[in-house]
Amino acid sequence: MNEGIKKRNYIVYALACVAICIFLLFIYLYDKATDTRQQQSAYAVTEWTDYSKNFYMKKTVVSGTLSVDASVGSVLAFYSVHQNVKVYVGSTLIYQYPIANNNPLSESPGYCWNFINLPYNNNKLEIVITSPYKSYQKNIPTFYVGNEFSLPAHIITENILPFALCIIMFVLGFVLVAYHLFVSRNISTSGKLLKLGIFSLFLSVWSINECSITTLILKNNLVTSYLAFLSLMLLCFPFAVFVQTFYEDDSKIWNWFCKINLLQIIICMVLQFTGVTDLRNTLWTTHVIMCLLALIIIVQSYLLIKNGVHAHTIKVHMFCIVICALTLLMDIVGFYSGSWDGNTFGRLGFLTYIIVLGLSSARESASLMKMGQEANAYQTLAYTDQMTGLHNRTCFNVDFARLSENPTDVTVIDFDLNNLKYTNDTYGHSAGDLYIKSCSKIIYEIFNGIGRCYRVGGDEFVALIEKSSAIDMTHYMAMLESSVDASNRENKNLRMKMQIAYGYAVYTSDVDKNLEDTYNRADKMMYENKKAKKEQQKFERS
Repeated sequence: MNEGIKKRNYIVYALACVAICIFLLFIYLYDKATDTRQQQSAYAVTEWTDYSKNFYMKKTVVSGTLSVDASVGSVLAFYSVHQNVKVYVGSTLIYQYPIANNNPLSESPGYCWNFINLPYNNNKLEIVITSPYKSYQKNIPTFYVGNEFSLPAHIITENILPFALCIIMFVLGFVLVAYHLFVSRNISTSGKLLKLGIFSLFLSVWSINECSITTLILKNNLVTSYLAFLSLMLLCFPFAVFVQTFYEDDSKIWNWFCKINLLQIIICMVLQFTGVTDLRNTLWTTHVIMCLLALIIIVQSYLLIKNGVHAHTIKVHMFCIVICALTLLMDIVGFYSGSWDGNTFGRLGFLTYIIVLGLSSARESASLMKMGQEANAYQTLAYTDQMTGLHNRTCFNVDFARLSENPTDVTVIDFDLNNLKYTNDTYGHSAGDLYIKSCSKIIYEIFNGIGRCYRVGGDEFVALIEKSSAIDMTHYMAMLESSVDASNRENKNLRMKMQIAYGYAVYTSDVDKNLEDTYNRADKMMYENKKAKKEQQKFERS
């Protein structure tokens, strides 16, 4: 007997892939730090560090002499965040960003990569930095010198790892949402994957817009700035909904938190659009909401573990939450102090969280889907006639009860197989079974396209047809007669010629009190047709 690939082989392969990725990352970082040949290549970039800086009440001035090296290039580049920039050579203004206020809702110019062509071999530079936010006014960017090819390449290389992590988060979010939509078609789910996927998408959008590569690619400074603020502000709601669903916790605290979060979002947006203050100045409220959510998660986790509810699952979740909380704390502290860049570390923390919880939720959904498939298989078995493959009496009773609630425009067709008892008694039950299967096949092929067919007894069949007013029943009855005649001529295995008696009736409110009356009328018509066919058969034999 052939065996499939064992699970441990998949695990070993996955670990090997992770080890290879770590090895490549190590080689990349080592080569980046030690490859001195890049200093002589066309993609060489140097940092300008020989400058002085002076801080004033309303501006910061960076000044110094920058000599151009022909082997490196004559372009100065630096990344500004919510800063207005003016660059002078001597007393001549050679660069200004923005030329005019390009933000209708705020004085912030957003994020920008500034590229300045240096006019001389020796340039006496003065860079004046102002900002509507005091904390950004004193931030001195890193100054790079290179050419139009080396600088973009250097920027991408320096930031590729956090940017790649953001893309992975976005793809994971998309996959989680798509997987939920696929699974939910077959089973009823709690929506864990959907909520985690939405959180991952918002997190990746915020994280991508915090990467300087995005500003370089999009070249739309205001969009990247506002997207970063808005996506961060919208993060907490889907995260809280996911944790509440993951914990299966019906505590009112989650609903109260969501109300507070929505109120905070509305207030911040109103303040922004009315010009009272912008999103940057209200960012502290988002940080407070994040800390509040972290506190709620810790408290609720403790209470659930104490009560023994999903203890193992919550412990796994808490391990991931600790990682995310650390990265969040470092990010907040770094934001206000300017002493920490948590880009890569923070993204790795959240990516770990999404992967671990995503796999856990996906396994649960796969288990539920398997159970649903088994339940559907059992239901199909319970509702199927084993001999003919048609729906059975149980299924007929369920459907008939459903249609009886609103029987308008429903047609009931009643069938009966003539001569089945004679066939069984004369030629044996195997011949009778063949007779039943042959007749049921004809009924199914003609009427299944317009309704549902059932075997409700030994030789009794019924078809229920909804929205039947647009259907010409006489045409289908003629098709039935024609198919029976053709089958009798072609099928030599049948000892007895097939004969299917039928009768049908459409629900009419003036005549029928309920659908049962319609069924009785169809049954009566069937017996009249059965009698007529018997008389015709006697006439043909005589």
